[in-house]
Amino acid sequence: MKKIVVFLGAPGAGKGTAAAAVASSTGARHVSTGAMLRDAVSRGTPAGLEAKSYMEAGGLVPDEVLYKMVGELLADAPDGTILFFDGFPRNVAQAEALSGLAASGGAEVAGAVCLDVSKDALLARLGGRRVCPTCGAGYHVATLPPKKEGVCDKCGAALVVRADDQPATIAHRLEVYEKATAPVIGFYETSGALRRIDASGPAADVAALVENAVKALV
Repeated sequence: MKKIVVFLGAPGAGKGTAAAAVASSTGARHVSTGAMLRDAVSRGTPAGLEAKSYMEAGGLVPDEVLYKMVGELLADAPDGTILFFDGFPRNVAQAEALSGLAASGGAEVAGAVCLDVSKDALLARLGGRRVCPTCGAGYHVATLPPKKEGVCDKCGAALVVRADDQPATIAHRLEVYEKATAPVIGFYETSGALRRIDASGPAADVAALVENAVKALV
């Protein structure tokens, strides 16, 4: 049986970082929505070709196409695979759909891990991020500063604040999360399949807590 663990948490909570770290140490597969899209498109799967047409037109990929991608992913995964879903599901309708897709693909949703971080900490994390527009290297003014303020260590280019890390955009992202994605926490909590993690500490400590939570679920 294939097992799915859903990673939940607000933007900046560290879902991707924790999922990648625990996947690396346990042999699980980290599936971010963006990576799933890019992989399906590059491989030219039926769902990938559908998604490509929407992406090239500048539109959002519909849920139905995302569901097809998840179905393809589960069908291709060997039995016994543990998959960490990061960025999907984003709402209760998608969470309900994932349960059905899992059953059809010889898998089950083992549960969800929610990374809890205070709003003040989220604002500090997101607002402090800096990125190199030339080589893509990432930094943070407090936790991962460059050797020279405002300058990329790798290529010497001036660092910038991403458009989605601007204060107004951060506030909007958190608002969207509260309205659409936060109810997914309740969806898994109701079934007793949710594990909450205090994700306010260092990344290594958070990863250790998440790994223990995943082991309890699968």
